[in-house]
Amino acid sequence: MEDFTNIFYDPWDTIWWLGKAYHSEHGNVWPGKNDPGPGLKNPSPNDALLVVLAMALFLAFVKGFFERFIASPVATAVGIRQCKRRPCADVPVLEDFMKSNNFKTPDDNTLKILSEDAGMTLRETEVWIRRKQQAMLSTRHTKFVESFWRLVFYGSMFTYGLVSLWDEDYLWDTKYCWIGYPVEIWAMKDKIYWYYMIEMGYYTACLIIQFFEVRRKDFYQMFIHHVATVFLIGMSFVTARTRIGALVMLVHDFSDISLEACKMAKYAQKIEAANVLFASFGVSFFVSRIIYYPYSILYSAMYETRSITNTDSPSLRIINSLLIVLYLLHCFWFSLIIGVVMKFLRDEQPEGDLRSEEEAPTSSEAEYDGKKKDK
Repeated sequence: MEDFTNIFYDPWDTIWWLGKAYHSEHGNVWPGKNDPGPGLKNPSPNDALLVVLAMALFLAFVKGFFERFIASPVATAVGIRQCKRRPCADVPVLEDFMKSNNFKTPDDNTLKILSEDAGMTLRETEVWIRRKQQAMLSTRHTKFVESFWRLVFYGSMFTYGLVSLWDEDYLWDTKYCWIGYPVEIWAMKDKIYWYYMIEMGYYTACLIIQFFEVRRKDFYQMFIHHVATVFLIGMSFVTARTRIGALVMLVHDFSDISLEACKMAKYAQKIEAANVLFASFGVSFFVSRIIYYPYSILYSAMYETRSITNTDSPSLRIINSLLIVLYLLHCFWFSLIIGVVMKFLRDEQPEGDLRSEEEAPTSSEAEYDGKKKDK
């Protein structure tokens, strides 16, 4: 417990970050004080913070440009129209209730009270609530565009990461993530440095943008995932545990490619292609995140590092805890995948995105529209 509290007295305490074994030999002097040489960079938290923020802004701009000028025309070309939601009338009583009730449908008694408070008929109140709920949902066009961007990003980053790591010993044998740690492997190769900066910038942007987009059912799971990912990438960067960190990023990008391709096929209503891609995603997710991740990466981070470096530190325990949190999220998401498979085997239609947003108005909505026009 004393080791954990050291950081409150000295934010750069080497015992907290690098362990007692390093501290007993080098004191409170961090590695990387000298120029690492051409093609190498020492991890510098101050420099990295500026680079990550700049990268997050740059990726947000690229995302906006790509979605508007590339992904949106492609969505239209495959038959997904960009329809506009019909706006709801400004009714403060109903607005306040929906926000406080997390946009859930009220029961009959509450609905009656709301209609009286709003000065509307029961039917008008029902239609208003239904439209408000629809307005909080992304259209198929929006979902297709967002998935297209993620497909391009994950595909590009997986390709870049695989090419960058292909000749590295630790890609094939994880014990090389720790041999010589921390002094001998402190400096990063330029290609790994930029792999880190781009990935950390992306997840930082995702963490911020999530609060400005339509809230999804897995909002809190994704929020935990993004926070854990940013902390993991950041802490592994500061402590030069970038070799194991690069493997974690590579594994995550791999299975996300087929997931986003599956979503795009589903939004375009190419059902057979979506089924094939979903099967591919399920297999890649199971192999990479349920099997390889714990038995190779998690094992290396929790056991190989201690046996090879003969050291421990609070920062390593936090990193390992976050790696376990990610694995628990993997198990949660895999349970959802199994649920979709079971519905498919029972010939049930999975809920959600295949429903078209261009639905004709119900009779009650048409009636409500007519009354609004008469007014």
